Amino acid sequence: MHKEVHQAKSSLIAAMTVLLVVDTIVVAARVYVRAFMIRAFGWDDATLCLSLLGYIVACVMGFMSIYFGYAYDGPPKDWPNFDEGKAQKYLYANQLTIYLTSGVAKLAVALVLYRLAINRRFKVILAASIAVVIVWTFATTLFSSWLCVTHGATSYLSNSTCTVVGLFRTISNIFIDYFYALLPILIVRKAKMNTQMKISVCILLGLGLFASAATIAKLVIIVRLSSVDKDAQEILHYQLLIWADVELGLAIFCASAAALRPLLRRFPMIWGSADTGSSQTPYGRPGGAGASCDLLSATEPLSVNEREPSHAPSGSSGPSGIQEYELSQMDSDRSLEQQKRYKYERQRSMC
Repeated sequence: MHKEVHQAKSSLIAAMTVLLVVDTIVVAARVYVRAFMIRAFGWDDATLCLSLLGYIVACVMGFMSIYFGYAYDGPPKDWPNFDEGKAQKYLYANQLTIYLTSGVAKLAVALVLYRLAINRRFKVILAASIAVVIVWTFATTLFSSWLCVTHGATSYLSNSTCTVVGLFRTISNIFIDYFYALLPILIVRKAKMNTQMKISVCILLGLGLFASAATIAKLVIIVRLSSVDKDAQEILHYQLLIWADVELGLAIFCASAAALRPLLRRFPMIWGSADTGSSQTPYGRPGGAGASCDLLSATEPLSVNEREPSHAPSGSSGPSGIQEYELSQMDSDRSLEQQKRYKYERQRSMC
């Protein structure tokens, strides 16, 4: 028992430390790409920064709880800073912050997809999903951090209702993660991009599937809680907290990594050709500055109204705004016409 508790504490410290460092680096890289390289910092980026701040607070609360004796099963006199009351308070703060921040991270993913979705149908679906996530976050947080608190911390074993709440929160969490991870497939399915580009886009926007693996591990633990003895329940609660921290850390990492395409351009095998002089673009058309200028010089309209396409409903060719798919360069609130104008001005500056 003592060995398992010590191992759980070491794993918790390691998980929080590693993910805290990695998430800080990745979010900082995203901010650099979006704010300085692309100059298109939007609400999705701000929400991700807020989720990182929440994760930092959660980790600090977790470290403080361990500092005051959480996950310590030895004699209190052997732990200089042992204070069970403070340890429980910081543990409660850690859990509460994780509940709220997990919802913020999901909102960030939804806002990323909302920014990239050109089709009105997808925008309506995403707007509805954002409302669902907000309600889900506050409802599950209310139950988990208030009605299901035992001895200063959340316990899904306090009564049958709390067990149902724990199962509902975890299962619905998995469904939300899969929804946001698989929706990009529908968004880019009919886009005018080659297969390699579509796969790259779906992989970047579908990284949330990795975070859902931690949620599935939590679900297994919650199911096991009611069928083991008290000592085993204590170990499982430690593991549940570890996976909760891992889940949130991975969610922030995966959501932030989706905007790092400019950095991935250094690896042509991952995101198509990085050479502007290559004969083909990732969209299957002639590439390079020369080709773009020749195309513009042959078809350049005389006025803005002429050079912007009509707003015909997207048919089999797919949403036109995804044709030149720019995960990092499409501004958060840029309309379809503004995207076309931005593309035209950028091509003209290359000539």
